Amino acid sequence: MTNFNTNEPTASVRMTGWMGYGPARNGTPSRILQNGEIYEVPQSEVEWLVGAGLAVRV
Repeated sequence: MTNFNTNEPTASVRMTGWMGYGPARNGTPSRILQNGEIYEVPQSEVEWLVGAGLAVRV
């Protein structure tokens, strides 16, 4: 599943935590990457998610 609108190359990651992003309404993020799900994420975000311990490459 891809939730990012970009032309940047992507890679697959499995979330080991969760992360909310996007414009928030009443403090609730517009999108959430959920624990255990696999996502296609831009390369720059993969490095950040893996480095933060929120995801692993698949």
